Amino acid sequence: MSANRWGLILVVALLAAAGAWFKWFKPVTAVPPPVPVEAIAEPAPPPPPTDYPVPEPAPAAPALPAIADSDTAFRDALIAIPGAAPIEAWLIPDMLIRRIVVTIDNLPRDRVAVKLRPLKPVAGEFLVDVNKIGYTISADNATRYNSVVSLFLAISDDALVALYFRWYPLFQRAYRDLGYPQGRFNNRVVEVLDHLIATPDISEPVALLRPKVHYEFAEPAQEDASAGRKLLWRIGREHRLITIAKLKSLRARIVAGVAAPAPAATP
Repeated sequence: MSANRWGLILVVALLAAAGAWFKWFKPVTAVPPPVPVEAIAEPAPPPPPTDYPVPEPAPAAPALPAIADSDTAFRDALIAIPGAAPIEAWLIPDMLIRRIVVTIDNLPRDRVAVKLRPLKPVAGEFLVDVNKIGYTISADNATRYNSVVSLFLAISDDALVALYFRWYPLFQRAYRDLGYPQGRFNNRVVEVLDHLIATPDISEPVALLRPKVHYEFAEPAQEDASAGRKLLWRIGREHRLITIAKLKSLRARIVAGVAAPAPAATP
């Protein structure tokens, strides 16, 4: 066999051997270790809303009427509270419980549904002074609220809270019908009380603007405030402070979930 042929055979054998080596002994590419991934902390769930339970009615308490039939019985029970008899002249007699619920729910909002308020409006015109700084709420404007503030202060706190607890199932029904199927009206009541109690004590006289027909608060933060706080500013500082003190007293009794026995005038 010629040298050239032997050389060709030798080259083929070497190539075959090299292929076999790579097949069986193929080097493994080093795989870098996985980069540790830091655990992403889940955001903490929001704390559940504070719950203020309402005491259960007494076992011997008579059944409440349906909310649609409750106006007369609730009115009679309300005016039977010590100090509350004069409120009968202020009450709008129909849908009374629903009106109360809507108005309370609206107080921390920018406006109250006037057509659904439970009380007749205070008589007289909104009194304004015109002076060198423009318009201000007149000091005499507070006198328009003397009778209603005096009535509110005269009503027994314990008896009012007891009446509220006694009729609470109907307040709760009206609140859920308002569009809060999972809501608890008593929690909303405490929330609204806290909002009103925290009303800032602004200086007087209170400056106003009159861009069109209606007056507005000149201070933007006051004009942007809730309907409830604007009302407390309009009634004057003296009325405001004693009203807030009354609201604090009612809140304490509602949160404690206890009250004096309700008057006998129940349905």
